[in-house]
Amino acid sequence: MIPPRFLGFGALILLVPTSAFAVAINSDVGLTPAKDQWIVRSQLRYTKKSDDPTAHDRELEIFAMPQTVVYGFTEKASAILTIPFVSKELDSTTDGLRTSRGDAGVGDLLLLGKYRVYTRDYPAATSRFSLVAGTDLPTGQSGDADARGKLPRDLQLGSGSADPLVGAAYTWQSLDDEWDVSMTYQVNTTANKFEFGDVLSYTVAYQRRVWPIRLPERGLYAQWNVVLEANGQWEQQAKNHGSRVDNTGGHLLFLSPGVQVATKHFVIESSIQLPVLQNLNGNQVEPDFTLVGSIRVTF
Repeated sequence: MIPPRFLGFGALILLVPTSAFAVAINSDVGLTPAKDQWIVRSQLRYTKKSDDPTAHDRELEIFAMPQTVVYGFTEKASAILTIPFVSKELDSTTDGLRTSRGDAGVGDLLLLGKYRVYTRDYPAATSRFSLVAGTDLPTGQSGDADARGKLPRDLQLGSGSADPLVGAAYTWQSLDDEWDVSMTYQVNTTANKFEFGDVLSYTVAYQRRVWPIRLPERGLYAQWNVVLEANGQWEQQAKNHGSRVDNTGGHLLFLSPGVQVATKHFVIESSIQLPVLQNLNGNQVEPDFTLVGSIRVTF
């Protein structure tokens, strides 16, 4: 199974609003904050998985509340810290008995640096490209147990390892619409002789202002945006004691429509992620959907 820590809360959502226009909900962007600017984002994500190819009728629910803080050291360089609060619950049937297992608490922290390497401004538009690098830190518990014994790896709150990642993001933004393209690669390392597979994430996002139809010539204003994203993840199979683990890894692609209300200093937004491609190895529970809601404040 692709670990819910990747599917549950979109680790690289480094969203930076500029003026009254907001950026994509589930994608990274080429934009960076201004010098000494802070961005705080509070998000809630609910993921449900119930398409089980086995007779165990497994259902997995994940509630994630990632709290992200972004700070601009310069106009080009910024730092991002994400603290995730996670709850996971798996229901399954064995020999006619329905059981439930799960865990809740703080997951692995994500610490990133971002640097904008390309900027080109046009009349009422901009084109920007940024690089990102960092690591998640093993702050989430990876050895929790319940009355039935140690929890499975995909129910643990953390991986137990520090896992570096690198990525890049490009944004073209005008007063009317925006395109975002991003990609990241995370190298998952070994902890307790277990290693999650490396993860490649990629996104393409488009958004359009739908109200006001015409922008005012001056003054502050609020606007409504519609967003459509394609969010993909490919993961290698996990390894246990050096041997590949069955029923892990694969490729998922989500189509993610959303809506935003944006002002100069805050953005309220919601989205739903729907799987359009599910090519998972072995007998894994496939995702049904992910619901997303968040608020971002800039100061």
